[in-house]
Amino acid sequence: MREIFFRFAPIILLGIGAGIWLVGFIFYKFVGVNNFLVSCILGQLVLFFFCGIIIRKLYYQANLDSLTGVYNRRCLYSKTSAINKSRFPVSLMMIDIDNFKRINDTYGHLAGDEVLRQFGEILQNNTRQTDTVARLGGEEFVVIMPQTSCERGVKTAERIQKIVERKTFQFDSSHDSITISIGIVTSKLPIQLDSFLKYADKALYKAKEKKNAVVAYDNLEVLTA
Repeated sequence: MREIFFRFAPIILLGIGAGIWLVGFIFYKFVGVNNFLVSCILGQLVLFFFCGIIIRKLYYQANLDSLTGVYNRRCLYSKTSAINKSRFPVSLMMIDIDNFKRINDTYGHLAGDEVLRQFGEILQNNTRQTDTVARLGGEEFVVIMPQTSCERGVKTAERIQKIVERKTFQFDSSHDSITISIGIVTSKLPIQLDSFLKYADKALYKAKEKKNAVVAYDNLEVLTA
């Protein structure tokens, strides 16, 4: 039923709107012109409010990762133009959970999902409103930070890294800890997102060689451990 509604939503909502005015027109002689107008306007307002709820729900479904609540990969790419219009420098942080397969193998995939959800909360709670937090897929996340130099990006990465390292992740009756590896790249000029991600991925690859590390692309040196 819900699928049918969304498929034919424009026609259904148009029909409801027309029906409100049609019913009002039929009965306006009994209720008076003023009551007729008020009733129809209120009916339209209720319909508009309902449409707003649907639009907001569809926006979240289309742009947010259903598990973690951060932006999904599709939305990240749709924000490319906005990123290039922001004030530079812009830093991009690519994050991967170390040995995440161990969590799934030891506790099950539901526990792994819970770890991802809690990790998504950490990223959202420890970044600015102007930053964009997204899940690329699996256990890999991205944070885009406008007006952020490489040095400031590294400090943010180190802070998040320590928070994750000290946190005990709870799932069902079990608990465990994790570490993360972070690659950072900074650009002072507009850059295609694919290139941005490619350079960040190179830095992340170096970080994962050591684990629990932060690496900046400019010199590819391990900055923390």
